[in-house]
Amino acid sequence: MLHQTDKSVTPYDLAESSLSTGRFHLMDVVFRRWASLLKETLYVSMGRMIEVTTTNVEQLRFENFIDTVSEQPIYIFDTLNQSKGLFLVDNTFFFKFVLNTLAVKQPEQTPLVQLMKEYQNNLLALVRPIIDDFHKSWFKIAEVELKLNRVTIYPRRAQVMLPFEHCYVGRVQLKVDNIQSEIKLCLPFSGLDPLLNPLEKKRVIAPESMEYYFPQLKQHFVDLLQKADYQVVAELGKADLSAVKGKLEKGQVLPLQNEDGLVTIRINGSPALQGSTGESDGNYSVQVIRGIDDKKPSAIQQKKEFKKVSWPAQ
Repeated sequence: MLHQTDKSVTPYDLAESSLSTGRFHLMDVVFRRWASLLKETLYVSMGRMIEVTTTNVEQLRFENFIDTVSEQPIYIFDTLNQSKGLFLVDNTFFFKFVLNTLAVKQPEQTPLVQLMKEYQNNLLALVRPIIDDFHKSWFKIAEVELKLNRVTIYPRRAQVMLPFEHCYVGRVQLKVDNIQSEIKLCLPFSGLDPLLNPLEKKRVIAPESMEYYFPQLKQHFVDLLQKADYQVVAELGKADLSAVKGKLEKGQVLPLQNEDGLVTIRINGSPALQGSTGESDGNYSVQVIRGIDDKKPSAIQQKKEFKKVSWPAQ
């Protein structure tokens, strides 16, 4: 049955998401999963929301990959079939994310080898959960685990494959404010191909969203928000300083402009709630009445006694 549509209804377009994949679809799925998990890990470790993106995984000759590696922290891993792989973080990650988080101030000319000796454990403490996230990204796909073998900053000591051997190379970009960094992972083709080849022939593959497997993920983020610190400010009104031309003196009385007589509650600077002023347990208090854009009374039940205070008219 067809129904006539009310012309007053405003149409909305659904949001679209475009994901491109390269030659190695499953590897791209793993790296996109990894990027989504890294956002939470980096937030927990550094308390900063970092934009995390990834590119399609490439297949390269090892000599072409190692030629792009400079003097930087390089983690060498044992992986499948007794093969070895490399996990690299660039120096921006080490200086801007790790040392800045520790509030370490070092002269720019300080050699990297000296800084690594002093703060390698701090960097490793951040790298380990990042690698754990990579293991989780293979959930319901395959069993892939990287075992730390050694750490170096010299590319010539990271020759874990023959120059003509092929490897999978994936990149994850990190961005916050004006800081950009990159993480690279080099995995041996010979070790992963026997595992991936049968999986590529399957018609049904694992979903990219980790929420499919972890329904408690949303509650986990709620718990993170509940543990975070918030700045709550009660705004009684606004004062017009045009009459005093910006010159304030001790003893001046500034009338507050407040049209509805309600207090605006700002959380981290953003207006969120409205309420009325009063007293509770001997403290000045604000009783929430409604949301900032909601005209209905708040459904929150106040357990403590609350006494309203009538402010004098202007």
